[in-house]
Amino acid sequence: MTELTLQEAVKAAGGKLFNADGIEGGQKALVGSITLDSRRVGKNALFVAIKGERVDGHDYIASAMERGALAAISEKDVPYPHIRVKSSLAAMQGIAAYMRNKSGLPVIAVVGSVGKTTTRQMLTCVLEQKYSHILSTDGNFNNEFGLPQMLFKLEEYHELAVLELGISTFGEMTRLGKIARPNYAVYTNIGNMHLENLGDRDGVLKAKTELVPYIKEGGKLFLNGADDKLRAYDPPVPVCYFGVEECYCVHAEAVEQIGLERTDFTLVYRDKTLRVSMPAAGAHMVLNAIAAATVAAELGLTAEQVKAGIENYSPVGHRGRVEKLAEITLVDDCYNAGPDSMRASISTLKGARRVALLGDMLELGKDEQQLHISLGEYCAKHLDALFTVGTLGAKIAEGAEKAGMSDVFRTTHETAADDLKAYLKAGDVLLIKASRGMHLEDVVEAVMKWK
Repeated sequence: MTELTLQEAVKAAGGKLFNADGIEGGQKALVGSITLDSRRVGKNALFVAIKGERVDGHDYIASAMERGALAAISEKDVPYPHIRVKSSLAAMQGIAAYMRNKSGLPVIAVVGSVGKTTTRQMLTCVLEQKYSHILSTDGNFNNEFGLPQMLFKLEEYHELAVLELGISTFGEMTRLGKIARPNYAVYTNIGNMHLENLGDRDGVLKAKTELVPYIKEGGKLFLNGADDKLRAYDPPVPVCYFGVEECYCVHAEAVEQIGLERTDFTLVYRDKTLRVSMPAAGAHMVLNAIAAATVAAELGLTAEQVKAGIENYSPVGHRGRVEKLAEITLVDDCYNAGPDSMRASISTLKGARRVALLGDMLELGKDEQQLHISLGEYCAKHLDALFTVGTLGAKIAEGAEKAGMSDVFRTTHETAADDLKAYLKAGDVLLIKASRGMHLEDVVEAVMKWK
């Protein structure tokens, strides 16, 4: 962790230190780590007590002190060394912002409605061809709770950070921007996500671009030139557009999808041309790779380094992971979903029959039913069979049936795996995808047992 004294932590948190007389070294004592989890407290850790919906961290301050904590960040007076604050979350964010600025590390932020995680992973793989030590967001640590925890992992040896920033309502990106203060920001797209809070795509653009005022002087935006909202956006900082079209100095040509796990394309990288074999399927994945390549060009990587990085990419978690089972192929993409990502995943399917188990896409606001019906119409053109779960999932089925699709089946979370097993035949490809709140990873786990 970046060196931090207790005194610095108190100031950055905007609080006041109490009951600290017994601390060895006093306010000059070094903080060993910062955590919200009392089970992960080590010697000289700073424990952040946050009251959540289910658990109140203040109930674990005593346990944290017993485990060797230096002090706690607390919204209450407690009989232990603690930094008293109005909001533990805001205090944690203040410390993270302080540590980011103290490190002086170049930061690249990845923002967008769809493809943030893939682009961040792809970019990290590419930049690792030049930089040995990169701090890159873990899992879903991309929000107001997760971003500070990522920055607490900063070490002296890190050369740069690639941070994913995710939001669902107005004001969140402002808070994340104050913490991350990126040198560069990559915008993948502006899509139909979180419309329940953001209203429409104009609202999404407004919320996502709250980051822009916090880009450091001399920084730059990298925007998807194929996105109409981003193309029309006029930011107060320099912009570099990226895309697959020939008008960009870094772009892709001769794109060819090879099965479910590979896409080949020609990378045009300024004055060089290289054939790249990317271990992922789909035109949308090529765009993510080009986004990474465009940033890499700004940072001085060679075409050969970019090619090696793209070819070193591999999907993680439930994001487009392909599993070969006994007789079928499973595409596990159930981590999250929206109208755009649903279509992108469906478009990549290749097999004897293309089958999908789809569920609710959440937080789409007043047009949620029509967006699901429209997806069903798309399914009728691109799938051989459709299974759905959930109330909104039934609307996908409705749209598919209205468009003339015959093999449409409404199932349940509990019976989906059995229903699929009874239907599927050798050579079929099965996509499983829905919003994270539908927990279709349970169905994936059941299907995986068919091996």
